[in-house]
Amino acid sequence: MEISKSRKKRISALFLFVIFVMFAYTLGWSALFTVKQIDVNGTTAISEVNQKLVLDELAPQVGQKLARVDVRSIENSLMELDWIKSSSASRDWLSKKIQITVLERVPVARALTAQNTLVNFDSEGFIFTPVSTEQGKNQSSLPLVSAAIASNKNLAIVATLMRKLPKDLDYLVDKLDQISVTKAGYILMSTQVNGNAVRINWGSIEQIEQKFQVLKALLELPENGSISEVDLSEPNAPIVK
Repeated sequence: MEISKSRKKRISALFLFVIFVMFAYTLGWSALFTVKQIDVNGTTAISEVNQKLVLDELAPQVGQKLARVDVRSIENSLMELDWIKSSSASRDWLSKKIQITVLERVPVARALTAQNTLVNFDSEGFIFTPVSTEQGKNQSSLPLVSAAIASNKNLAIVATLMRKLPKDLDYLVDKLDQISVTKAGYILMSTQVNGNAVRINWGSIEQIEQKFQVLKALLELPENGSISEVDLSEPNAPIVK
């Protein structure tokens, strides 16, 4: 007896459903695909990474079903750590390995908070607490961010300046000697331009984009090739010495 087309379709659909169920079972419940190894790369602070994942109940375990490891939630959890710039997590079905990779923030300056704790700034002006061995190296040689009032607000002012700094002025941070914030909220920077020590008074964080443009225009003038001080507190009337 010939099987009708509609019945063939039902049989095919049932067959595909059975295959799907078997596949789902193999991935989710079978001991065939379980975690054999967990690697954490990109940092020496592995215990801090594991502690965060344990706290969030996301830490993968050897013997756990690979399909049940929530790699996306692991990535999001680690991004809550201020010293981590980016994170990725993946599962390898062949090696049955979970690989977690983090990219640490790189400090370019340091500061003491009002609570007398050490924090770092990265090149984007992000404030974080150094944790890893790499981040803790050479702390004494990092430029010091100082403030008349060591408040988070004043540290945030410095962070904003560093974050908004145009790419063609990045060398001001690379050559940074010191940066401070006065009681009035004025930013004072000691850095180098063309190998010369230069002190820049940025004034307040207001109109900072205009001040960037004014500084670039001033530095392009031949007569300013060996300047030692620039006052940009009034960007429409800058003072150069």
